[in-house]
Amino acid sequence: MDYSRLCRGGGDGHLEALTGDNIDLIAAHLDVTYTVRLAACSRELYDMISKDEGKMHHWDEPCLLMPPPAYWFDEHWDVARASRLHDTVYDLVPLDHPRRSVALPFMHDRKWLGANGDWIAAADHHEWCLVNVYTERHIPLPSLPDSKIRHSIVSSRPAYSFNWRPEIYLLKIVICQVPTKGGRYADYKLIALFDKTIFYLEGGGDWRMLEALTPAPDYPNYCDAIELRGHVFAVDETDGSTYFWDTANENPMLPFVIPPPVVDDQQYAWFLAPSADGKRLMIILTVNKIGIANAEVPPDIPYAANGLQLRQYPPVATYVFELDPLSGDFLWRQVNSLGDHSLFLGLNYPIIANLKKRESKAPDGTLVPFMRKNCVYTTYRNIRYNQYPKILCCNLQPDEGETVGVISLPKDGWDSVRQAAMWFKPALNIARSVLPLKKQ
Repeated sequence: MDYSRLCRGGGDGHLEALTGDNIDLIAAHLDVTYTVRLAACSRELYDMISKDEGKMHHWDEPCLLMPPPAYWFDEHWDVARASRLHDTVYDLVPLDHPRRSVALPFMHDRKWLGANGDWIAAADHHEWCLVNVYTERHIPLPSLPDSKIRHSIVSSRPAYSFNWRPEIYLLKIVICQVPTKGGRYADYKLIALFDKTIFYLEGGGDWRMLEALTPAPDYPNYCDAIELRGHVFAVDETDGSTYFWDTANENPMLPFVIPPPVVDDQQYAWFLAPSADGKRLMIILTVNKIGIANAEVPPDIPYAANGLQLRQYPPVATYVFELDPLSGDFLWRQVNSLGDHSLFLGLNYPIIANLKKRESKAPDGTLVPFMRKNCVYTTYRNIRYNQYPKILCCNLQPDEGETVGVISLPKDGWDSVRQAAMWFKPALNIARSVLPLKKQ
């Protein structure tokens, strides 16, 4: 499909012959990125596609970005790399609607390390970079200081040697602030999150290590990090303690430590996120185990909306706490309701979506999972294999007898080639702000 032909000669002669149904038919055969580019050809096309009367595209709703199931096979990394890493078409799956394809040609022989908005952090065997999903603008990132860390190839378990210390593992790249045209694409802020150390980068500068200086063998065991109001926060998976540094200092001093909101023998999965107004720090914890009576695995439930396989589990305890970290009061306060919002957490930067207008049930009548307010949706927290949390939906105020919806993905081949699924919001408005929208 050559969408550019629709725009020749200013587009007047061709666009007048196209009705909304024609545009829907064309867009239905394009992947998400080319649909956005089609919308950028003219204001008339943009208006037609943005109305989306057929509700095919679901702009601005969190979707799962993942490889197509056809590429989930059990092959050794060296074998699979040559045969499948050149494939650059992925699935974009709304929770309640048919999946769409998304072409990411820049992902050739790369792995994604994180995402925020329209930007993906990716790596090959030579460099890390930021790439815009729609414009494919490529921003190479500086290497980590060689005196601090020795690089190795990107693999299913990207290991690094760190001076004389034990081997460390890259978990993800946190895109705290995306590059903008107004900032000449040099105003980004990133966190390179490793399990035992953290690096911070502002566009135009060099990576800075954020030290915790805990004595061996009691290194921190980081599992998530964000930047909020000029400070970097990282949570320790071992006990939920949260470290934070002031990034305004050229040489950040030792971090402050915020005690965990709960202290018990339970094993939790910890996540960090900003509040909806961006002023408070939220910590989210879910029980790091899906309880099943008598170790019986629930059968898969066919999900007509998009072909995902679901399972219903007993409720998973999920808690949200918040505080103002700059007030000096390090006492967490429990959040019992997110109101009209839901959280989407994982490899991506946290997404806080307002779902006030969403229906209470999925269109096909399926109870779980479906996108609704006051829920926490989690997926894989890092780029390497992690048995938990799969992909699940936890309601902060579950109804009596309500179960947890868990998306069941094939495990074969996960530790060799499959990218971790993450949340991504397809956005049509970039056709107006970045792409060269033509006037009629």
